[in-house]
Amino acid sequence: MNPSTPTTEEDLPGNGSAASDEDAGGVQAVDTAVRVLSALIDTGAPLMLKTVAERAEMQPPKAYRYLVSFCRGGLAERDAASGGYRLGPLAVRLGLAALRRLNVVQVASPTLGELRDELGFTVGLAVWGAAGPTFVRFEETNDALIISGRPGSVMPILTSSTGRVFGAYLPASQTAPLIQREMAGSQHPGATPTQVARKMNKADVEALFAAVRSHKLARVEGDVNPGLHGVSAPLFDHAGAVVGVITVMGSAGLIDTRLDGRIATTLAARAEEVSRRMGWA
Repeated sequence: MNPSTPTTEEDLPGNGSAASDEDAGGVQAVDTAVRVLSALIDTGAPLMLKTVAERAEMQPPKAYRYLVSFCRGGLAERDAASGGYRLGPLAVRLGLAALRRLNVVQVASPTLGELRDELGFTVGLAVWGAAGPTFVRFEETNDALIISGRPGSVMPILTSSTGRVFGAYLPASQTAPLIQREMAGSQHPGATPTQVARKMNKADVEALFAAVRSHKLARVEGDVNPGLHGVSAPLFDHAGAVVGVITVMGSAGLIDTRLDGRIATTLAARAEEVSRRMGWA
């Protein structure tokens, strides 16, 4: 018996009814096919036909016909032990191929311009580089205070909102050496640590990062450059790893950095959209 072919009584389609062109074709209706495949995503144990049909919002006989075609093509497979369905090897290959083509700079770049136009402040995208948090792209306003920022600018971890997000989500093995140097008052590439960093101890740093994770946001007010405030949000990939940070920045007295303010909530929503396009669920 082929475990990928439905055979139990539960799976038998209804008899005596005329199928529509969509039903008879199996996978001819792409929108319906996507509903069935989507029902198999983010599941642990294989799903029985009834559950798949409920999630796809259709009758079991109709869901059955799609599953038969998916099993034959490798988009789904049937668990021999339970009789339930899960995504098949072709679906896995398609997902991996899509992930390999994702690049956080490419995916996030359109959002930077949209945020700048919506909020009226300069927006930057940073990734983790060899020297730490590194800006790779800016969408600027005409604020002269901000225009000095350029791709390649490296930010400190403890005293920039961008760095705090990376510090909160990256493994300590990656961030610890830079954090220790900042706490000791050593020169950081791109910025000189302030008294804020030098006064922090290990407990302070852990509490700082815990607060960032709690809000999924970080903010600073002039900690790196006097008069420059910023709010930052993380970008996650399919595995839940932070792959970038979007920061909205502006002059003191103009930008609202409250974590429950309009700028922060808009930024958080847009960052989540980018993360979902990166495969994060």
